[in-house]
Amino acid sequence: MDKVKEFEPIFHPNSMAVVGASSDEDKPGNRFLRAMIEFGFKGKLYPVNPEQSEILGRKTYPCIREIPEPVDFAYISTPASSVPRIIEDCVAKGVRAVEIFTAGFSEVGEEGHRLEQEIVALAKGNLRIIGPNCFGVYFPHGGLTLMPGPKYPKESGNIALISQSGGLATHFIWAASGYGLRFSKVMSYGNACDLNESDFLEYLAYDPETKTIAAYVEGVKDGKRFFDLAKGLLGRKPLIIWKGGLTETGKRAVNSHTGSMGGEKAVWQAFSRQTGTVLVDNFEEFLDTTAIFPHFSEGVGRRVAVVGGGGSVGVAASDACEQVGLQIPTSPPDIQQQLRVLLPPAGTSIRNPVDIGTPTLPPSVLQKVLEILLSWDGIDTLIIDRIFLYGTPQLVGMPGADSEKRAEVLVDIRKRVKKPLLAILGELATNVDKIDMETDRRRVQDRFLQAGIAVSPSLQRAVKALSNVCSYYEKACTDK
Repeated sequence: MDKVKEFEPIFHPNSMAVVGASSDEDKPGNRFLRAMIEFGFKGKLYPVNPEQSEILGRKTYPCIREIPEPVDFAYISTPASSVPRIIEDCVAKGVRAVEIFTAGFSEVGEEGHRLEQEIVALAKGNLRIIGPNCFGVYFPHGGLTLMPGPKYPKESGNIALISQSGGLATHFIWAASGYGLRFSKVMSYGNACDLNESDFLEYLAYDPETKTIAAYVEGVKDGKRFFDLAKGLLGRKPLIIWKGGLTETGKRAVNSHTGSMGGEKAVWQAFSRQTGTVLVDNFEEFLDTTAIFPHFSEGVGRRVAVVGGGGSVGVAASDACEQVGLQIPTSPPDIQQQLRVLLPPAGTSIRNPVDIGTPTLPPSVLQKVLEILLSWDGIDTLIIDRIFLYGTPQLVGMPGADSEKRAEVLVDIRKRVKKPLLAILGELATNVDKIDMETDRRRVQDRFLQAGIAVSPSLQRAVKALSNVCSYYEKACTDK
């Protein structure tokens, strides 16, 4: 595939020049060079700065042309006015691709737009450009990392992210890593003066390391091409898109951020319906939907059972599911009869949602309740709402609470049952006096993720993400 070959110098460079490298730790050139060294880039790194002879223990060159060996890829963090000359140097040197961190181009007005057009003209037919005004690429397997530093996971995964915003890309990597997600590749591409969202999407469509694609876009250069590529992914690789700039205020912010035009909400909703792309509205939905996709596959349905402790769970679950198009069927008489043997008549409900009365149900009883519900052919997914060690403050340190044993019940069931499980663990504990609670919550979350159990911080977020996954597979099945 030509597109895969075209991206070779970007994701598999044997050598890289850092133009604008500096010994000043506050400068982006220093931070990027240090990050690449610490992250483990195995190729050759060449700092470029005409005023220094050595940076971070590495010989430094005054100009990229004076590097004695071939250079595949260059990172540029010099003032915008100097970038055209540097692109000329890169072309003369035979550099095949560059990533321009520098801002100050089309997003700032007419003069910036002129500069951007100039570098495009200089590069045309010679090298490819990511940016300007971007954080670049993150490819753990190849030792490539984004700004601002080396603190991203070094393990690879099968999720890819395309992001017009560098800040959002970094935030998404950090947030997603907390849900056990690891990335095949991440591209922050800023103003997209050359390589754009369609180029990245086409590449990822053929990338064997990528199974799911998440994309934050503020504008699209070629709508027809982007549509055709998204349509071609349906049934092969889920595509989740958060489109920035769908409100009037958002459009103005997008234009000043990357110089893109926002687009109409109705157009993007039609795009989603026709291509099967999952269109999300905010960061939480973007994260949640991406995080649970790996836990579900074709054939997932909208019928759910919800089990929790406390009457409000049933009310909240019923409202939340109906609002997003999920179904909560009433449990049949045989299921109710089996549950009634286990649960006291007062303070519980054996219909669906199932209220077990207390989040501190003995593990042996909890196991039987869950197994009964999972034997029911009338549901597709079982949602377990905050009955482990988080959600009620008194659980932490409560003698006999058996919190970890209840969590292990679900892990054991996951090994024996194919039906999807979705565990609600509660929102992040931010109060200082609840730090122990948060530590316990994260420990259980990690245990569940290792066992292949989907997790979510809240019921409302969970069911919205699950509904998005169902919509994707429904469209994929219809268009077969």
